[in-house]
Amino acid sequence: MYWTDERIQTYRAKIKGAWYVQEFKKHYQYDLRKPEDKVRMYRELDPKEVKSCFDSLMDDYEADYLKKLNAMTNDDLLETLDNLREDGYIDMM
Repeated sequence: MYWTDERIQTYRAKIKGAWYVQEFKKHYQYDLRKPEDKVRMYRELDPKEVKSCFDSLMDDYEADYLKKLNAMTNDDLLETLDNLREDGYIDMM
């Protein structure tokens, strides 16, 4: 299958967004896919703390993940997207 650069960038953005949700759940125990967890997070943390959590993910983990993401072949991207869709991290392709 031939993919345009635009499609590849769109898929990478979806994967990166899902990665943030997964990492946030792993490090802070809030599943951002669930409305009740979002409500709980905003009740327990003030907005500056939430921003600090995302900043921490970006500073500590994002660079390594982006290297891995950029090194993925088209087949790897498609497989990752399928897995994320099955796990409920993305809605559609």
